[in-house]
Amino acid sequence: MNLQQHHARPAPHSLTAVLLALVLLCLSLTANAAETRYQVDLSERAMQQVTIEARFSDVTGDTLDFHLPIWRSGLYLVMDFVGTVSGMQVSDGNGNALPVEQTATSSWRVSRPNARSGDVVVRYRVYADSLTDRTRHVDAEHAFLNPAAVFVYADALRDQPLEVAIDLPTGWKAAAGMEQPEQGRFVAPHYDRLVDSPIEIGTFDLVTFEASGITVDFLIHGIWDHDEERLSHDIGAIVTATVEVFATSDTGLPTDYYLFMLHSGDGLGGGTEYYNSTVVHTDPRAFWDKERWQGFLGLMAHEFFHTWNVKRFRPAAIDRYDYQNINYTELLWVAEGLTSYYDQLLPVRAGLVPVDDYRDQLAEVISSVVDAPGYNQDTLARASLEAWTKGFHRGADRAADKANRTVSFYSQGGLLGLVLDLEIRRVSDGNRSLDTVMTALYDDFPLGGGGFTYADFRERLAAAGGNALAEQLDGWVYDTQPLPVEEALQTIGWVLDREDTSKAPVQVSLDASLRGNPPVVSTPRLDGAAWRAGINAGDELLALDGVRIGGNLDALLRRYTPGDEVEFTLFRDGLLKTLPVILNPVRGDFEVDVDDDAGEAIQRLRAGWLGDLETSEEIAKADQSSQLR
Repeated sequence: MNLQQHHARPAPHSLTAVLLALVLLCLSLTANAAETRYQVDLSERAMQQVTIEARFSDVTGDTLDFHLPIWRSGLYLVMDFVGTVSGMQVSDGNGNALPVEQTATSSWRVSRPNARSGDVVVRYRVYADSLTDRTRHVDAEHAFLNPAAVFVYADALRDQPLEVAIDLPTGWKAAAGMEQPEQGRFVAPHYDRLVDSPIEIGTFDLVTFEASGITVDFLIHGIWDHDEERLSHDIGAIVTATVEVFATSDTGLPTDYYLFMLHSGDGLGGGTEYYNSTVVHTDPRAFWDKERWQGFLGLMAHEFFHTWNVKRFRPAAIDRYDYQNINYTELLWVAEGLTSYYDQLLPVRAGLVPVDDYRDQLAEVISSVVDAPGYNQDTLARASLEAWTKGFHRGADRAADKANRTVSFYSQGGLLGLVLDLEIRRVSDGNRSLDTVMTALYDDFPLGGGGFTYADFRERLAAAGGNALAEQLDGWVYDTQPLPVEEALQTIGWVLDREDTSKAPVQVSLDASLRGNPPVVSTPRLDGAAWRAGINAGDELLALDGVRIGGNLDALLRRYTPGDEVEFTLFRDGLLKTLPVILNPVRGDFEVDVDDDAGEAIQRLRAGWLGDLETSEEIAKADQSSQLR
């Protein structure tokens, strides 16, 4: 009513305000009109073809540059999706062909003879048969589209709103993290959100539930046990345990909706995080096997934790993605490594994995990190920076040497997370933790605000755990200082030791990873028995001291003791060779046990760390209770 009165009798200053508001409204409408609209045609899905039409609206200027990303988020690898694009045609809004030239691997420039404002329409075909890398897969049963792999974008319109309209086959539906005003039509505020919102289309199953203020949709394409109750209970518990990590945050929840998108099929595994969704893969056996199910829950925890770590705060170097170039950062040990730490811990806190099983999982991680030959060769910072050229690179020319010269910023970063968490808890008597540090990053470095640096992380670590811990961090990240894992575990009453191998049937080791029958060497371990003897990757081992190996290498090695010199006969490059090898003693893996004599204060610290779920019996009772519901 007041607005109408002002319109009827405007004062001079009010008239100015109204005119200014109208100008701003017009500018806003003009900006909103500059949209990109995608049309998805699945009529050739049975042939694994999808046709995309991208319409760039209200384009001005003589030229328009557009691109297809060369990589997707969550995988530090140049993939060049353009390799499956064909039949590209470019026209104006009236269907008249426009000249276009390819200016780089995944870039094009459209010439506009008439530079007046108008639409540019790009139409092309994508061959979609790449599910395992979670990029694009279309067939008669479903369609999965990772936007980075299929949707082109224009530089000038990257930050403008967009729409994706899908011609849904009869009986099919669509799902994504984006807003969906009607079935098959999605809207996003800009291209970055589109790229962060993979799309599943088909006749999938959908389980919906609420957890800690978040509406969760769990989408399944493929084989599963259809136990909706267990699925919603266990995933809901993971969601709740993760939310509790950031319970003291001033920012609140990162989203009120989350979509788990699962593809279940033989040989599938892994996952990728997105803005308010994740694409996860599993072998169907996970639904019927306890150990596999625990691994599945860990994967769910990893990807959901990324909703905060990476998708709401991330390193400054990758705060705004560059889709046409490698995005280097030294902080993947924070983005991926600390997330890996939580992906094993959170299912325990959620009451889904017994503490005894967690100790076994932790022992495996410790063995994989501390016993890796690259442990004293590489740093976490360098491994992060070289993820694109070494860690994720698929080149056969470097595969055999990776384990010897590099470290995993996932597992070693996760082990660093354990050390940091337990030390913060020790010095603060359980009042602060790594949760405190992660919450500070979440509150202080919102997405799009520039991201955080190593100095920023270090400062918040010092605030939580003291300057001494921050100084030690330098050596663990930028040098090869060994992690004090044993000392860290002692603070919560756990003991790190080696497995007793004195009664093991095989007492010697070739120190090489092998595959096949007869065995072929994948990687000779740095300074190991095979390495010193000159055995190379790719050598086919035929005989040991004149006896055919076949699939019986372990059985043959039983007759030897450490220090024995033997002869291996092998094929290399089609030639038969014999090499002398001095066998090393076999080394037991790490194991983590409970110190029964730990004091009450130590036990209290451990209970707080684990979420007050301490014994396998307590977990078993929780499991039994959930099965009865």
